[in-house]
Amino acid sequence: MKRALVLSGGGLFGAWQVGAWSVLRQHVEFDVIIGASIGALNGWAIAGGASPEDLARRWIEAARRGRLRFRLPLNPLDGLLEFSQIEGWIRELHAAFQPRMEYHAVVTDLLRLHPRMIEGRHVHWRHLAASCALIGLLPQQRIDRVLYTDGGLLGALPLWAAVRCHATHVIGLHVMPRMPLPVRAALKTLRLARTGQRKPDQNDTLILSPARPLGDWKTAMLWQRAGIEDWISQGREDAGAAVAGGNISFLECFKR
Repeated sequence: MKRALVLSGGGLFGAWQVGAWSVLRQHVEFDVIIGASIGALNGWAIAGGASPEDLARRWIEAARRGRLRFRLPLNPLDGLLEFSQIEGWIRELHAAFQPRMEYHAVVTDLLRLHPRMIEGRHVHWRHLAASCALIGLLPQQRIDRVLYTDGGLLGALPLWAAVRCHATHVIGLHVMPRMPLPVRAALKTLRLARTGQRKPDQNDTLILSPARPLGDWKTAMLWQRAGIEDWISQGREDAGAAVAGGNISFLECFKR
């Protein structure tokens, strides 16, 4: 048996994952952590032994530093958002933790439109930045001559990565907001190019999402303390409800 926690992309709605995980960890245990985009950052800390209190504090402290600022980039690949604040947070998170268990960050090879898994011991802070590099908003990352973009580009919740890790049971925390129609249409076209990405059996997979909408895609880009605290709290509430009324036989497989 191999039990995986898969964390989706979803911008700052990733704070919901912090609250949900803080409840799940009291009841279940994981063997591998997989994350795409903001989920890669949360997953890095979780795999590195962060406590729920520490991870929540890091989110709230980042929100205290102020809102994200827009800019006019000289290079389109540099993105519209000022990156220094985000880069500082990613660097600090990477330096604070090292995986104590199996961990994989999902990134996307931009030129080949091919997703890749980067195993924990090889993850540099730039890989975490690459996994979060929303095209058009944040700088695309060139690592070892390969240009990488957001790990959730070809699928916000990379369940296929759990199959690659030979996971037998999977819990996914999915917070991706509904994007505008033109963006959804473009992403659907890109995702048609994916091949050979199997998903785990539905009977062995539990997907948790917010019971109430966290907001629209614009809200997911607003780094505000009140919003972060509310999303963490809702994550706790939703995970608590899932544990209380969920599939008991399924959760037994994850029990500590």
